[in-house]
Amino acid sequence: MNKNNFITISKEYFLLTLGVILVAFGIQYFYAPNEIAGGGLSGMALVISHYIPRLSVGTIILIGNIILFVISFILIGGDFGLKTIYASFMLSFVMDFMEKVLHSYALTTNMLLAIISGTIIIATGLGIAFAINASTGGTDILAKILNKYSTFNIGISLLLVDLFVVVCGGLTFGLDKGIYSLLAVIANGLIVDAVIAKIEKVKSNNKIEDDKELKSEKVS
Repeated sequence: MNKNNFITISKEYFLLTLGVILVAFGIQYFYAPNEIAGGGLSGMALVISHYIPRLSVGTIILIGNIILFVISFILIGGDFGLKTIYASFMLSFVMDFMEKVLHSYALTTNMLLAIISGTIIIATGLGIAFAINASTGGTDILAKILNKYSTFNIGISLLLVDLFVVVCGGLTFGLDKGIYSLLAVIANGLIVDAVIAKIEKVKSNNKIEDDKELKSEKVS
């Protein structure tokens, strides 16, 4: 591994870690304490944890991710698989740390405000992960597979995969919270696409600048 590759990989894992922390924060301080099952394995974990309180949300996510890891390696590739393994284990660790050590709580009990704040934070984290060919695991893996083998973008793929979780959340926590969760899923897909587009634009601009610098060095 040369110096440039090491720097590139280090940047990617730094960004991935930042994305994971954002996702964990959004779940533990906005979604979980307000019983918002906003899609994904994390949303399903909230539902399962409601019926089996002995299992923490972080632990359920870890178990679910182990099942999905093999699928990601086979259908998507090793680079995505390795980053996703790192991100999913880190997500479980950070969520358990916030829950058991920091004793996470609801920063707001206003459902609409929790949806808006939590979704913006979580979707930003997910967008960062997807933009560097990774995910935080869980049903995000299924969304990535759907995105790869269909014409759907990541946002729509997430929406389709998360609808099942939203239905389960609505049946578990009530219709009103199910509606809020549906709004969260729709907003999540839109924001994820926006974040990915923004990051791709920055990457493209940086590449253009690098190419210009390289050409000027050759001329000189």
